[in-house]
Amino acid sequence: MEVFEGVDAFDPEDSPSVLSIGNFDGVHLAHREICRFINQEASRRGGRSVIFTFEPHPLSVVAPERRPPLMTTLEEKLSRLEAQNVGAVVVEKFTPDLAQTEARDFVRRIIGDGLKASLVAVGFNFRFGKGRAGNVELLQEVGAGAGFETHVLEPYMYEGRRVSSTEIRKLLLGGEVDEAARRLGQHHLIEGKVVRGDGRGRQIGIPTANVDYPPVLIPENGVYACQVQIDGREGPRYPAVTNIGKRPTFDKKEVTLETHLLDWDGDLYGKSIRVEFVSRLREEKKFSGPEELVRQIHLDIENGRKKLSV
Repeated sequence: MEVFEGVDAFDPEDSPSVLSIGNFDGVHLAHREICRFINQEASRRGGRSVIFTFEPHPLSVVAPERRPPLMTTLEEKLSRLEAQNVGAVVVEKFTPDLAQTEARDFVRRIIGDGLKASLVAVGFNFRFGKGRAGNVELLQEVGAGAGFETHVLEPYMYEGRRVSSTEIRKLLLGGEVDEAARRLGQHHLIEGKVVRGDGRGRQIGIPTANVDYPPVLIPENGVYACQVQIDGREGPRYPAVTNIGKRPTFDKKEVTLETHLLDWDGDLYGKSIRVEFVSRLREEKKFSGPEELVRQIHLDIENGRKKLSV
């Protein structure tokens, strides 16, 4: 998969682009259906499937107070799109100037002239251009003059509900990581480096890796059964129990992500790990002291083993 930093860098390779446009946060089941469709059409037309996406999220520029917590970093999003066999991804820097681009100009200049689209596949509620004034009808109208077709995709349904990034974020923020995974097509994950904490886990005989996580969506505070992968996507995987929260037993204020790998012993400091959230075991609680906390952690580990079948 080729990745281009903006429309100006895009190389059409003298082949028609079968294009879809969006944020593709999470690359969930509906996104995967879009990828399947544009891959199929690109093969039929002798062209290349192309995803056009933005960095940062447009709301970061036009309405920062409304920008949702994102499920994936750009690196992770590109990795998931590559796994869907997309031919190319164009990552456009979203700027105030781009936000002021009129919808018709966006279609002609960016989609038609810049991305050389022969077909554009979008959802029924696709909006674009200054003030989100552009819609599917405008895309079809202007696109016809710019030389490309527009295909409107039906909503992708799961258990009677439309799959969307917004819905999945709500599930994760409510701790329903297993339900979110069914709509994502994989477990929600957070990748970060292991940094030194206060060493309290080791003091009580249950060492944990304190993860310095990027600014992505963190599930609701609580304890989770997880799978942890060490040293990137190709590294070994281990079952784990992970705590997200403020550690109220010790009167801490900042939200931390600490994970205890089961049946494993070693030094993780400085390593990058990927924490995949399989199931929520319990909510965050304040205990009377370290002894009660240790008893509960051992129970969490036992319950985690059951959830993970280890």
